Amino acid sequence: MSKSSRALLEAHVTNLDDQVYAIVGLEGLVGAVMARYSRAETGLRETLLREFIQEDKLRIDKADKLIERVLIAYGDDSVGELEGAHLALEDISMLATKVIEHRRIGGSPIEKSTRYVRFDQRDSHGAYRYVVPKALPPEFKSRYVEVMDGIFDAYTAMWQPIHTYLQTLKPLDAAVYPFKGEARTLSDCKTPRSRKQFKLTYENDLKTKTCDVLRSFLPLATKANVGLFGNGRYYQHLISKMMTSPLVEVQELGEKSLRELSKVIPHYVKRARVLEYAIENEQATRTLVRNLFPHDPVSTSEEVTRIEGDFNAVANALATIKSGSKGDYLKGLIHQQKENEFLTALVYSHTTLPFSDLQRRVSELSDEEKDRCYRACYGTRKTRRDRPERCIEWGYPHRFELVTEWAVYKDLMRHRMGTALIQPLVPCHGFEMPPECEPAGVGKMATDTVKAAEQLFRELPEDFREYAFLHGHKMRWVLGMNDRALMHMLELRTTPQGHPNYRRVSQKIHAKMADAFPKRAAEMCFVNHEPVFWSRADSEARQRDKEDVLES
Repeated sequence: MSKSSRALLEAHVTNLDDQVYAIVGLEGLVGAVMARYSRAETGLRETLLREFIQEDKLRIDKADKLIERVLIAYGDDSVGELEGAHLALEDISMLATKVIEHRRIGGSPIEKSTRYVRFDQRDSHGAYRYVVPKALPPEFKSRYVEVMDGIFDAYTAMWQPIHTYLQTLKPLDAAVYPFKGEARTLSDCKTPRSRKQFKLTYENDLKTKTCDVLRSFLPLATKANVGLFGNGRYYQHLISKMMTSPLVEVQELGEKSLRELSKVIPHYVKRARVLEYAIENEQATRTLVRNLFPHDPVSTSEEVTRIEGDFNAVANALATIKSGSKGDYLKGLIHQQKENEFLTALVYSHTTLPFSDLQRRVSELSDEEKDRCYRACYGTRKTRRDRPERCIEWGYPHRFELVTEWAVYKDLMRHRMGTALIQPLVPCHGFEMPPECEPAGVGKMATDTVKAAEQLFRELPEDFREYAFLHGHKMRWVLGMNDRALMHMLELRTTPQGHPNYRRVSQKIHAKMADAFPKRAAEMCFVNHEPVFWSRADSEARQRDKEDVLES
């Protein structure tokens, strides 16, 4: 390679001679370069030099036709996974964050934490940080703002009493933290720096615990920030889903995301659009389900239920066989049961019935009614890209129905190797009241706050009610996973620094797993079943140790 060619390449690859190198400075173009290189006889550096640099097409505005030619020739779906971008969405509702994070393949989200950030501050205009939906009918806005302000007033008023109560449980002089592997109290710290580090650890320990308690009272209207990194295919899919959402807020965020990403990776998001297929299926399924399964919301006290087949029904059916092959008959029964389970999963998100009740009702449907369920959920597919929602992912070996506070769902739903099916958010399942409220002297305020949110929920139009749903309100949902995904999730979510509530749910899931498959559950050997109250204590101490290493 000539000196002049090497000079041209230096700005775009991290080395010119080794067999492994990174590509830099080609945002928006690298997908097309890599696609072309996949069918070139030369390496990427030579392909880049010959077809992109020497033709002076390294600017997107000069390379439009070249990129289009490559995408047409190599298939834009797969090439879209070779191009990526970062996107920030700020001051969006917590409700909107979950619509975004529900799309988990090809993207990596990071979200503003409710465990480390206080929400008792007002913005520069003197308003609390919650979303007032632009599409909310004007006659509801004053009432909406009144109740939301009251909720955040209560959050603010409860902060100091909760913090003070926690101080009585762990006074500064009695606190113990493991610095450099050695348990220390404040009196063990002999230098000004070590005493300062100890006090900082203590302050953060109490602050995060107070946040853990009070996040239960944050409504889903609370403003959050989400940062995303994703590939082009992911963004095209995500934006389409956002623009198709029934939430006007999310629709607008989809349009804005398309506008901004079109400035960076335009060729990889240009096919994002409103998915009429999805809208039609959603409406058809909702209408059909309401007709087939009319009911009032049904609550349950079980926090974790393992979904399994109705083996008693199978055994009873087998007992009626007098002759012939019981094996063939059993096979038919199991296939029918699996079919009923699958149909239950298709309609689950449109009801508020427990899975077992819904499955029983599905099994009682006529063949014609079952066929109508299929037709509603699958609709009329005009292209291969017309695909139903995640309900057709049903079939994981481990399925759990959960009745948890929304905040637990928020933390567990983000695991990629699994499927979450969510029922409508309705407050009839109850509220996970933090046990610290009563001894801290804010029990009545906490109860009144929940009642106010539930009253607003009932008053709002149906499309806006979920903004008034609190983090501590319980919801019913199903989580399906395989062993590998469960191992990762349960071992991660039971670490001592995890929130006590999702630690408890994860521990229960592991216990249910152990009941059914003890050997497989035993191999999940880092699931932590120890009770932990001060979730962030040891983690904060380790943070001081890491800071010492950086500063040494």
